[in-house]
Amino acid sequence: MTTTLLTGLGVPDATVVPPFLASSPPPTAVGSGAEEITLHLLYQLITILVVTQVVSRAVRPLGLTPVSGEMLAGFLLGPSLLGALLPGLMHWLFHPSTAAIFTGLAQIGLIFLMFQIGLEFEFTRHLRTDRRTVVLISVVGVAAPFVLGYLSAPWFHARISEPVPFLGFRLFFAVAMSITAVPVLGRIWMELGLSHTRLAALTIGAAAVDDVSGWMILGAISLAVRGTFSASWVAPRLVGLAAYVALVFLVLRRPLRGLIARHLARHGELQSAAVPYVVVLLFVSAAVTSNLGVFAIIGGFVIGVALHEDRRFVEQWRHRVSPIVWGFFLPLFFAYTGLRTDVGTIHSWSGLTTLLLVLAVACLGKFGGTYVAARLAGESRRDALTIGVCMNTRGLMELIVLNIGKDLGLLPTDVFSMLVTMALVTTFMATPLIRRLMHGHELAAAQAGASAGATN
Repeated sequence: MTTTLLTGLGVPDATVVPPFLASSPPPTAVGSGAEEITLHLLYQLITILVVTQVVSRAVRPLGLTPVSGEMLAGFLLGPSLLGALLPGLMHWLFHPSTAAIFTGLAQIGLIFLMFQIGLEFEFTRHLRTDRRTVVLISVVGVAAPFVLGYLSAPWFHARISEPVPFLGFRLFFAVAMSITAVPVLGRIWMELGLSHTRLAALTIGAAAVDDVSGWMILGAISLAVRGTFSASWVAPRLVGLAAYVALVFLVLRRPLRGLIARHLARHGELQSAAVPYVVVLLFVSAAVTSNLGVFAIIGGFVIGVALHEDRRFVEQWRHRVSPIVWGFFLPLFFAYTGLRTDVGTIHSWSGLTTLLLVLAVACLGKFGGTYVAARLAGESRRDALTIGVCMNTRGLMELIVLNIGKDLGLLPTDVFSMLVTMALVTTFMATPLIRRLMHGHELAAAQAGASAGATN
């Protein structure tokens, strides 16, 4: 048994991680052995950060956002490119002795990342206007791809390379079709200078509701899978999770916000001495949800949502801590995903056909469903197309979900690689399509931004 990236729960090594990530923990004694491990880890970090910056800059002329480049960089460092061209170099660079440390860093980074995603979910503001449209798009945006994924999953299950539980695969495949990438979508709107537009608020609001729903469904599925679909195992953990969420939002949220508000009022900013207390709170929440059998990252997300209404705190956290998460931990996670992705497993015309069908199911369910919902809500054809493209963007959130499926033993390597490819394609296509569809909105966005600035 080994410790998985996201759950902290043991699963069979052979179904979860490649050799680099499945090795025994390195020795802990200080000495030449420890120095050698440190040196290998430094080589990895230097390579990941440099390649991430190079690729991110290289994709900008193509009209892609930096996060698209970061995702691609992690993909290129894995067996799909580096391992295929220079397998000896990849084996030397990602030495098995550093596997446990590398995995641990990625896990801590994801907990921080989910905390920040929770902080960014401004539900009240996103749902203040066009509530009916947001609700309709979000409901259809989850239901249509989930149903289509669930119905098509048996066809894909019959063609996978490794045996995995049928019902678990079917449910997880359906969830993977339903995810929208809120962080990436928000960054795309900001990069395009269109974050003040009505469509930006509408799509981010709908995507936020989608992802919250997706995480809830995913948590229930993970409990069912861990409990081998045993009600006696799942029921008490669902009750425990519900009780913990109720404790956070009904009992702890107000005192926590009061403490933070008093700290900011006294010092005028989030002082460095206060950051460790927030981190301890974050880690305790992650430990609670992990012990409940869900995921440590869910605990981070819960605390982030509980504190998201204090926008002054959010801005302080974004200024002081977020750059480290985005600049260091996020590329590490993308590299981790890239090491688990091997497009070489998608071989022959049969594999390529399966990949194209995965893309078709993903786009038909998400893009098609939300386009129809937007039209039914009274949106114009052009705006409905924009909404469909936005909601079809998978990005970072999809990669997190796919790694969870991999850790649970529900995604064989070939399907995992296909779904990662789907996440990359839907993310890469988003920016140029949104830019084209939103052409002519720049002036309105600038006027809206100026008006917002004048009222603040």
